Amino acid sequence: MTVDEITTIADEILTRHLAASGYERVEVRPGYNQSDVPSLFVLAHMKPGSGVTGGKESNAANAALWLALREKGEERFPYLDFDYPDDEIFGDDEDDRELGDRDSGLSA
Repeated sequence: MTVDEITTIADEILTRHLAASGYERVEVRPGYNQSDVPSLFVLAHMKPGSGVTGGKESNAANAALWLALREKGEERFPYLDFDYPDDEIFGDDEDDRELGDRDSGLSA
């Protein structure tokens, strides 16, 4: 299947299962998992302020996506991840980068 076909299916399924949790859009990227097996990396972008998606909802969405893709002949497993725009990214501030630079200079 093409990335566009997979994206269309993923969007329909994620909308059905995750709209109430703040689902906004999906991004699909083909790649390889840690065992070097062809896989699909599916990123569900959530709306700001939506909070963390419950395990029941995310598991149901992932299972429905996997089953729908298999029915269409897709063999690659979809790894579903979530992007929450309100998430705090640790270690990404300027102070942390500067500290890391100073530390690396001391050990040289």
